[in-house]
This record gives sequence, structure tokens and C-alpha cells, in this order.
Amino acid sequence: MERVKLRCREACLGEITLRDLGGRTEVRASMEDPGDGLYRAALRGERGELMLGVLAPEGGMLTLRRMVYTRDVAALGRLVEGEARQSFPFRPAGWRETRCPAQLFRSSFFQTRLRSAGRAWWRREEPLLLLALPAEEGRPFPLECLFCLGRLERVEGQRCVVYAFREEEPVLP
Repeated sequence: MERVKLRCREACLGEITLRDLGGRTEVRASMEDPGDGLYRAALRGERGELMLGVLAPEGGMLTLRRMVYTRDVAALGRLVEGEARQSFPFRPAGWRETRCPAQLFRSSFFQTRLRSAGRAWWRREEPLLLLALPAEEGRPFPLECLFCLGRLERVEGQRCVVYAFREEEPVLP
């Protein structure tokens, strides 16, 4: 029997166990219930990931039991960990989505750099404007010119770099 940690929002909240039954593998996942919605589990290996399905509430926990083909698990290579992802993203109070973050600025400097940014989130915490840009693996760091002023945090269930601006001047968040 093999066991891997099950992470949710970068914290270990449970585990996934795998039991090889020949051509099939029994997969069981269990984690603490954060109490804020539905979660889907994925099993990650060195060479990819395998979606396992929705974790169902059971006795204060979220659980899943499923049979998968052993060849599908083997295709992942060495297992790294499991990940629980919220099916319906958590919306922190006050965050608003924008598909054009460049419109939040009058400065041509930021308009130019944010024109192709795509999806982002923003909110006001007077006197600051907070801007959250997705930090996606394999993609350039968002607003790289300000990297030392950003902080990593989860926004809308996604890992983002959050920047703070006071009257369009970047400041430490």
C-alpha cells in the first residue's frame, strides 16, 4: 500500500492511499473538511496528474473511494502528492475580477505592461489599490519589474502575486 499527502491551499489536510489489485488500483482519499464548498482530488506524479473526482462529505471529513487502472497510476511515475482543488472558487470579500487590469491605471507605464495580462482581481483598501495577477507555473512572473514588491497569496482559489498601489505608485502590500 502506498500513501501520499493530500494538500489543499498549500497545507497538508489529509492523505491518499493506493492499493494495487493487479490491473486496477483502489484509491482512497480523505481530508479535513474546510467547510467552504466542494473539492476535487488529483494525484500528482513526476510525469503528470490524474484527476480522481469529487471528495464527498462523510463524518466531518471529505472522502473519495475509486478504482482506477493501474497503468494510469504507473504513467504518473513516482508519486509526489495529492491535491484538493475547490470546484467553485472561494471569493474573498471585496475582490472583483477584471479581464483588462490595464484600465485600472492612467499611467502608460502600467497600461503597457498590463495590456496583455488577461484575468486579474482587484480591490480597494483605502488608500490602496490591490491588484492580484495569476502566478502560473511555466509563465513569466507577473509585473516582473515589481517582483520585490509583490506577495504570493491565494485569490479566487488561484495562486497570485498581489501588488499594492497608492495613487498609482507601487508600495509594499
